[in-house]
Amino acid sequence: MTSDAIIKRDWIVGVLDRDVKNIYKSMLLIAQRNIYISGKELTAKKKRGPGIGSRTGALEDSLANPEYSINSNGAQFNVTAKIVLHERFLDMKRHGNMKIYNRQVWGILYNNALPDIRYNIGKAIADEVGTALRKAFESK
Repeated sequence: MTSDAIIKRDWIVGVLDRDVKNIYKSMLLIAQRNIYISGKELTAKKKRGPGIGSRTGALEDSLANPEYSINSNGAQFNVTAKIVLHERFLDMKRHGNMKIYNRQVWGILYNNALPDIRYNIGKAIADEVGTALRKAFESK
């Protein structure tokens, strides 16, 4: 694997890690305080009405201490996350339509991660190479 490919892989993993953390943080805000994160700037808005009630605390525990991994295999990246089962059902209208899963996952990945990876990777690689060259010439 060339150094260019390693820099790209590490940068993409960094972007995905940043946005997975943002996803969990936004889900935790919804579960605890009924605050929704929206837009590319990740602005917080408080919604009226009751939040998600807590019976066992499993949802808040899983969101506060997320278990996820980011794997890369060549040009493919795979994010695997562990979530509690009933989190997916909170998006259904019958269960309150809390918008805690689909809206957060796809909104953050589509609005933040995808444009960063698609349009900013060239700048990131140029910055990495420039920094490495400056360090190499400073040491001499």
